[in-house]
Amino acid sequence: HHHHHNQHGPTNGSSSTTGSFIVSLSVNIDSILGEKPSFRSAFEEGGRGSRIALADFAARHFLSCQVAGQTQLDNDDSTHPILSIQLETLDKALFKSRRRNGNGLRFYPPYIVERSDFWCCDQKLHISLRMKVKSTSDLSIDQAKEKCLEPCRAMLDAVFRVKCDDFMQQLFQHVACVVLQRRLRSELSSMEAIAFIADGSILPRKSGTSDAPMASPPAVPFKAPADSDMSKSISVDIGSLSHYLPTTLKVEKTTVTFSGLVVPAGVTLICGGGYHGKSTTLQTIAFGIYDKIPGDGREFCVSIPSAVTVRAEDGRYVNNCNISAFISNLPTPPGVEKALDTQHFSSRDSSGSTSQAANVVEAIEMGATAMLVDEDISAANFMARDGRMRSLVMDESITPLLYRVNGLYNTHKISSVVVVGGVGDWLDVPHNVILLDKYVAYDATQKARSISYQFSYGHVQYAGRGVVHRLEWDKTGTPVPRRPVDSFSQRYDSDVVVSILDGGHAVSLHKEGDGEGNSDDTDNPMHIIDDDDEGCVEASRIGQLLGRRQLFGTGVCVAWLLQQAPKHPGLGLRGLLHHLDSELDKGGMHKIIQDLKETTNGSRMSKSWSHLLE
Repeated sequence: HHHHHNQHGPTNGSSSTTGSFIVSLSVNIDSILGEKPSFRSAFEEGGRGSRIALADFAARHFLSCQVAGQTQLDNDDSTHPILSIQLETLDKALFKSRRRNGNGLRFYPPYIVERSDFWCCDQKLHISLRMKVKSTSDLSIDQAKEKCLEPCRAMLDAVFRVKCDDFMQQLFQHVACVVLQRRLRSELSSMEAIAFIADGSILPRKSGTSDAPMASPPAVPFKAPADSDMSKSISVDIGSLSHYLPTTLKVEKTTVTFSGLVVPAGVTLICGGGYHGKSTTLQTIAFGIYDKIPGDGREFCVSIPSAVTVRAEDGRYVNNCNISAFISNLPTPPGVEKALDTQHFSSRDSSGSTSQAANVVEAIEMGATAMLVDEDISAANFMARDGRMRSLVMDESITPLLYRVNGLYNTHKISSVVVVGGVGDWLDVPHNVILLDKYVAYDATQKARSISYQFSYGHVQYAGRGVVHRLEWDKTGTPVPRRPVDSFSQRYDSDVVVSILDGGHAVSLHKEGDGEGNSDDTDNPMHIIDDDDEGCVEASRIGQLLGRRQLFGTGVCVAWLLQQAPKHPGLGLRGLLHHLDSELDKGGMHKIIQDLKETTNGSRMSKSWSHLLE
């Protein structure tokens, strides 16, 4: 199919015009795998993981060919009217390269996620690309079909060399690596673990803004502590894909065995001096929810999919959130009759501690089973409070997380991994302690127990162990299920425009035509926007989001959810998200975009849609 946007380029001497088309192609997966039965059966064994890996490999390979300049065709032959054809990825416009001259290397982050321009569906691989055509005469869409499709196919055959063994070897190494990570991740739940870090992994990154691994040396490969209950080995069977794995792994027949550190369910502390690798370890666990490409260094560091980073986000917007488990009896401002109800807390500018409480509660509401907390980016008064401060500030409205982590685990089976460097009170609560010293991990659980016992001697002790209250979790603290109010959803019932603001740090939803003074809306008071932040979501501090493309896709999904919510009055937010997930599994992003497009007023095919189709 071709969506045609004809943009006339600057006409130079030979009066050539530039047309830009979007080409969608598809190919049977079987014809990629070729005739070899071994390839086919190995690929089938990987199931859905194989398909995601195939699409991801195709996207990465095409991009590297585009950067190397292998995706353009120049014809100097005077008999041929078309001068040149160039294929490029749809998101080329999104890449702002860092170098001034604009030929900086482009590459995707090392995480494997489903994409909307290369995707597999019903045994086919689908590809959408932009084709730029320079020609002497203006091309109509039919002429373009006639003249450009063959060269396009030829070019793609040259890029994806499926007959070449070397290419297929790379492809299958990619597939095997992804399938292995997925199988490894599914082993975690049966072991009652929330994360696994394999021996020999390179955890640190090249720089603060890069996702590439640091060279080793100086990077220290991870090694699990020798004499610890947390050091285990895991065996994973991945069938005949095991032939394509790198030789460095321990493979017996079809089973791969990993040794490494298993982070068990419960409360785990990661302690150590500054700059000894605590936050790096936590970050590895946080990104264990994604599959990584071979050569990332953290390929076999996996964590359960429901592990969520929780941090303070002062200034964030909170609506109708039950944070009473952490925050109660807030002061009432003078002149306000009703006390602030923390069971239904709303704020347009929350403080560090209330925002972190809201983040914790929202994670629980969405079904997180592990919370990852880093002391560095948390509110100090939300994390812990010691005895002296308790005696000075009697009427404190915050119950710190420190008192709640055990109750959360006992009642809801929600584990916590906390990075701590400054407050020793935390040593009273954990089930396991990992100590990092000069980038080497040690098991310090016993030592922490004895310190906790020593230091609480002669103090008021709670429940005979340590000086920390271990509060049970009350039923009243459990999150209230929430959903978008229908009157709010109606604001986004049609013509929604999704855009990225602030260089990729925020996403905004608004109706096409809002603020352009449409005459038919003036009598409707709903459209008077009293607020410049209306429809805006600030996302710069959501730790596990992968940049602006994923943020934009999330914005599109939010628009879709708001339109679906009134049709499913019985579903809370979590139910709506499950509904979204099953739709994405069925038809991918295309289904979502198609649904949104049907609510768009056909007379003015909005500018955001041409943008979105790309």
